[in-house]
Amino acid sequence: MVAAEAAACGSLPLVARHSGLAEVAAGLAEEYPAARRDLVAFAPDDAADLALKLRTLLALSPDEREKLGSAARRAAVRLWSWEGIAARLIAAGATSTG
Repeated sequence: MVAAEAAACGSLPLVARHSGLAEVAAGLAEEYPAARRDLVAFAPDDAADLALKLRTLLALSPDEREKLGSAARRAAVRLWSWEGIAARLIAAGATSTG
């Protein structure tokens, strides 16, 4: 959950695309602009991919980093906050009983 917690703080997590981290990356990518969705994850065991993504993130303007940070926070609130989880559970219950 460290990546989700970082996103909740408006940081830009960059995670290896495997196991639970792949789920976090997918959630973040939903909120990122299409042109920047590749910056949420790198291929496991691929140092060159990691280095490229880090260089790209570091080269972003402060304004673009702030926009991506806001997108990361939106994803964290929507997907992993207590309110977001409760809303999805309620919606799933309404769908299954309706």
